[in-house]
Amino acid sequence: MHPRTAFGITAAIRPDAARLGAEVESLGYDELWVNDTPRGDGLATLSAVGSGTSSLAFGVGVVALSEQTPAVIAERVHAASLPTDRLTVGVGSGSSRSLDLVRGGISELRRLLPGHPLAVAAVGPRMAHLAGEVADAVVANWTLPARLAELRELIAEGAGGAGRTTPRLVAYVRTAVGPGAEQRLRAEMDRYASRGAHYARAFAEQGGGPIGVAVESTDPAELVGALAPYRSVVDTVVVRGLPATDTVDAWLEIAGVAAPSPGSG
Repeated sequence: MHPRTAFGITAAIRPDAARLGAEVESLGYDELWVNDTPRGDGLATLSAVGSGTSSLAFGVGVVALSEQTPAVIAERVHAASLPTDRLTVGVGSGSSRSLDLVRGGISELRRLLPGHPLAVAAVGPRMAHLAGEVADAVVANWTLPARLAELRELIAEGAGGAGRTTPRLVAYVRTAVGPGAEQRLRAEMDRYASRGAHYARAFAEQGGGPIGVAVESTDPAELVGALAPYRSVVDTVVVRGLPATDTVDAWLEIAGVAAPSPGSG
């Protein structure tokens, strides 16, 4: 397996966003993914970052269907003015946890956004199976390699039952490097656990230890080794940075250490 390598950032309009996109592209990444929250517009962020690129692919992961209708999502996608073939639009059930909401949402987005690859966020087995049935990509978050392998099987089962090609599996891997790396990773886990019982439950089911990568040095070889178990079971690894500060330079420091080697994508 030769997975694609993506870099992941938080949604925010930064003064030198175009430089961030251009340098991520020059480092050899295949894609750049951004989250989407009430506090940060992922599609607007991608529009700003994308202005400095020529071939980098993009993904928004993910927009909650419990908060925004497919029509609103489609309007936002059109406003971002990103090339159709370079943007994967990711959606999730949000607070509803409804399979029907996701199934209907993907169906409507197919009509509203023809040509755009569509992704579904999946944590549990039922959503993973559904994602295999309807999506072009499946986004996993806060998931260890062993659980990713299980999700991959469920996705393939869903796709096979629907007579479809198996969607690619995209995994967000929280990645911190340098002094204080493990503290940043654990703080991020604590923040998510406080947001909902489903996150705390997912962490507990996976042993309660750190999920992601924390390398206290800035040695690229050490980081490559830490990411290897994730790369062995997914189609796209999103190196979701955890910088000490929210500056373009801090994001690019992580991107530089984790940059894919030639031929790794």
